[in-house]
Amino acid sequence: MSGITLICRSGTPFTADGKLDEQGLRGYLHRFIDARLGVNLASGGSGEGHALSIAELKRVYEIGVEECKGKVPVFANPPEQHTVRATREQTMLAVEAGVDVVNVYPPAAWHGMRPKDSELVAYYDDLFGEIKYPIALSVNPVIGYLPDAATIADVCQRYKQIAILNLFGVSDGYLVDVKDRIARDLPIHVPLRGSLNALALGARGLVGAEANVLPKTHRQYIDLYEQKRTDEIGAVYAHILRFKQFAARWEPANPRWIKMAMKVLKLPGGAGGVREPYRNPTPEDLRAFTDGLLKLGVPEIDEQARAAGLAVRR
Repeated sequence: MSGITLICRSGTPFTADGKLDEQGLRGYLHRFIDARLGVNLASGGSGEGHALSIAELKRVYEIGVEECKGKVPVFANPPEQHTVRATREQTMLAVEAGVDVVNVYPPAAWHGMRPKDSELVAYYDDLFGEIKYPIALSVNPVIGYLPDAATIADVCQRYKQIAILNLFGVSDGYLVDVKDRIARDLPIHVPLRGSLNALALGARGLVGAEANVLPKTHRQYIDLYEQKRTDEIGAVYAHILRFKQFAARWEPANPRWIKMAMKVLKLPGGAGGVREPYRNPTPEDLRAFTDGLLKLGVPEIDEQARAAGLAVRR
């Protein structure tokens, strides 16, 4: 992978009766192919991976590979697990489906579990001692804790199958500390918020969920950065942040606003909704979301709204 890579944590479409919408998923993934963005399939957050059965996870990975492989990066983002055994089982589902890279989190912080440095190293030693497939090692405090930078750097240095390091919710100082400790060329991916700083510090990829709604805008952001058209980047970045700030009303977690946007903008797979423990929005919520979305003034949203037969509001 050359240049700056952008990977979207893609939503998982369901039918109106709650089943996996395979046809909708295929159509939904083509939006990212058209925008030349990679996909992170069935993540525990945006992709509702924790609500999918093993058979459904496997099928999402298979469809992602069938539609995306060779066209854009296709990653699997298995939901974080508590044990090496469970992580290995879910990782192998993605490996067997043939994804390009499998994302791996530290152990889940269920019941307040926070591994000691020695326990975290042992977890990775056991896992990567068996799995030699390309891995994106992820650090994300949303799982309940932030691993020590030196520990993460040591693991990345020792296990060459780690092809990418994802750093979410960390400071610029943490990024610099980890990067300085890794004596090999390892791409680091970061969220879009604050990415201009992170890219200047050596990050080489972006990961996020907002591209579910704004794939073309994210492609434009990357293209402008690579073309060094810094005078134009601010306006595009502001469009993404404006949407992100609006969508935050339905967070924490992304499935609520992803599924409302899919429905309102009539995107492929938008007929269904969320899975428990989430609940589908009330008519009042959907009206508020629609009204606010159409007032944002984001060109790509306006384009999609008109295609869906909606009148843009100001």
